[in-house]
Amino acid sequence: MSKAHEVCDLGEPFYACQCTIGEAPLYRPEDDTLHFVDALSDPPKIHILPLSDYNAQTTKDRALDLSDSISVAAFRKNHPNSYIGARLLGFAFIDEKTGEIENLKQMLPESARGKLRFNDGAVDSKGRFWAGSLDLTAMDLPLSDSCRPEGRLWRYDPGGTVTEHAERIYCSNGLGWSPDNKYMYYSDSYARVIWRYDYDEEKGTINNRIDFVDFREPNDDFTGATPGTAKEIPLHLKSGEPDGLVLDTEGNVWLALWGKGCVLCFDESGQLLREIVAKDAPYLTCTGWAGKNMDVLFCTSAYRGGLGGKDGGALFKINAGERWGVKGMEKFRFDG
Repeated sequence: MSKAHEVCDLGEPFYACQCTIGEAPLYRPEDDTLHFVDALSDPPKIHILPLSDYNAQTTKDRALDLSDSISVAAFRKNHPNSYIGARLLGFAFIDEKTGEIENLKQMLPESARGKLRFNDGAVDSKGRFWAGSLDLTAMDLPLSDSCRPEGRLWRYDPGGTVTEHAERIYCSNGLGWSPDNKYMYYSDSYARVIWRYDYDEEKGTINNRIDFVDFREPNDDFTGATPGTAKEIPLHLKSGEPDGLVLDTEGNVWLALWGKGCVLCFDESGQLLREIVAKDAPYLTCTGWAGKNMDVLFCTSAYRGGLGGKDGGALFKINAGERWGVKGMEKFRFDG
């Protein structure tokens, strides 16, 4: 590393919900609520947690039981009680009051169950919903340039058109855009890399992929986009899996690192600025901004198969604005 980075403690959980795999924290300022999913619980759920007058002993969330796995959800601009989301095999609307799922477009065949599924996603500045899939069978294999995983990245437009933008993805995960919308950041967890694309905001297209942050180990036989373009990271973070991410107004990337129990903050050049460490939650999953000033960072986590530490599955909170003077941006809403 060219300079030392700050290391600090994530602290105790904010809300002890013990999700199987908590994901996609999403803030709604109108009623000061935080929404997040538990895609692999039985049944799958969307949690709605009130933040106004929050009390750790008495405040409870409202959990929507779902008939299908929803791995990410985003608000709709003109439908205040509805989400767009990625279900197990495609795109769907979800009713916030009832949890009813309206299937929009199935992208994966029924035969793909247990092999492929949708994962993370986000809405861009033009109201288009991006979401990608992961290949469970390829994730059992060593990283290799000879492997051709079947994960994909798609864009679902308000008119219902679907466009494929990336292929050969192991585990499609965090998506986010720079404040000026010139770049899109996209993590492949199992490939252990965050990519940065040039982004055409008007057309909704991506080009010129580079390695933004590289968590691969030297013996990984997977070169990805352009090896050597990413800055070095500390050895103890190597082999961590980059999960969900968001950006702040300065263009810094705030990433949950699966398997290493930390939230990392990188500047726009890929330089590591901060490492925020959880004591007993090794599987942090996704970050998201909240609060009336959008300066509070929440992070979900996982507790799956008896693994995940004492605090696994809980929701964590970082007062990023108070501590570092940074803030995020409200997430865009689907324009349909």
